[in-house]
Amino acid sequence: MVKLKGFSILELVVTLGLLSILFVVGFWAVNPIERLKQSRDSQRQEDLRIVREAVDAVVSGSVPLANTFGVPSSTSAIGATQKADGSGWVPMTLSAKIGVLPIDPSNEKTFTDVLGSKVLGEYQFISDGIYYVFRTHLEAEINRGKYAEDGNDNSWYEIGTAPGLSTYFGL
Repeated sequence: MVKLKGFSILELVVTLGLLSILFVVGFWAVNPIERLKQSRDSQRQEDLRIVREAVDAVVSGSVPLANTFGVPSSTSAIGATQKADGSGWVPMTLSAKIGVLPIDPSNEKTFTDVLGSKVLGEYQFISDGIYYVFRTHLEAEINRGKYAEDGNDNSWYEIGTAPGLSTYFGL
C-alpha cells in the first residue's frame, strides 16, 4: 500500500509568499501607467530637441533670434498655433527646417509632474534675442533628475542656450 503525502501548511505558505513577491515585482517592472508617462516624456524631450535644432540652424544662417522679451511663448496659455511660419508658439520662421511646431502630448490638460505639482501640459519658448530656452514639465518618476540637470530652475525641464536657462530671464 502506497502512503500519500501532501504539502505541509508551511510549504504552502512559503510558496504563496514567493508567488506574491514575484507578482508584485513583475507588476512594478511593467507598470503600465508609468510606461505611458515615460512615453509622453520621451515625446516631450524629442519635440524640444527637434525645435531646438531648427532654431539653431536658422540662427546659424544669420537670421536673428526671436525676442519674446523674457515672457514665455506657449502652446496653450496664449492660444498659439503649431505654424512654423513665425506665427506659432515659436515666433520664428522655421518652416524650412520643420513642417509644424510640435505640441505637448497633454497640451492644455493639467497633470501631476514628477515633483507632485499640478501643471499645464505645454511647451514654452523664452528668448531675449541673444539667448533662448525651451521648457516643459515631465511626469515619469524616472525623469525626476532631469529637472536638476539642466538649469537653476528645478521646476521645469529646460534646454537652450541661456546661462542658468530660465532663471537667466528671472522666471
